Amino acid sequence: MLESLIEKTFPSGLTYNSAAQLCLRLYCSTEDLPCEYHEECSKDGLAEVFAKLAAKEFIKTTEYEAALYGANYHSIKDKGHWVEVIASIFKSGGVIDKDLGEKLASQLTCA
Repeated sequence: MLESLIEKTFPSGLTYNSAAQLCLRLYCSTEDLPCEYHEECSKDGLAEVFAKLAAKEFIKTTEYEAALYGANYHSIKDKGHWVEVIASIFKSGGVIDKDLGEKLASQLTCA
């Protein structure tokens, strides 16, 4: 289960920005992720995983950070919030931090 892998890899939790970048990276590429987790990396699958992590307060956030991704209409604990984060890659504004996303995703293989 991807949720457990993320929790085990980052035992102190993730900042909102790191969680969003990891979510975006996994949506765009699963190359760093073990094969057994690929199925969960659909838009809906990732949205569910990150909403569950947020509900556990694993993701630390501020309202300002969520606004950077255009995710203003749902609580971070809602699946819809993370669907909005994923949709942000299709909007202009440069929300992707490729280096951070790659760094975080590469750590998932070491869990």
